[in-house]
Amino acid sequence: MPKINLFIFLVLLLTINSCDPNMVYDQFEKIQGQSWHTDDIKRFEFDVNDNQSFYNVYVNIRHTKDYPKSNLYLFVSIIGPNENEIRDTIDLRIADKHGKWTGSGFGDIKFVRKKIKEGVRFAQNGTYIFEIEQGMRLKEIPVTDVGIRIEKFNPVK
Repeated sequence: MPKINLFIFLVLLLTINSCDPNMVYDQFEKIQGQSWHTDDIKRFEFDVNDNQSFYNVYVNIRHTKDYPKSNLYLFVSIIGPNENEIRDTIDLRIADKHGKWTGSGFGDIKFVRKKIKEGVRFAQNGTYIFEIEQGMRLKEIPVTDVGIRIEKFNPVK
């Protein structure tokens, strides 16, 4: 009986994950010790095979409830196949002005996603590198995972 329940759970999990036709890339990097140091730059590689399509780019953060601030500054670099680099500073809201977490999640871990590029078209096919580093004045912050998500852009008509 337990094997049947496990099988049903796995089938449901696969079904839920496959119901996102716009997602083309979604990766996380784990933070060692759940404490993100300023020197720890997370790196993601995304292969573009269709430079005619438009995409949305998101940054994903999982943090603990011990996070001491209401926002998180990130430095995000996008390096193209031709080695051109675009670098942005992102202000990610972790909590509202009343201290309520803006993300979702149960227990001690919260999840926050922010769109950092909308309707962007990658100039050429090839490998794009996304580098994310924390830009807080604290040397270490209680973040457990950092990720990038890229979706096909579908404008609302």
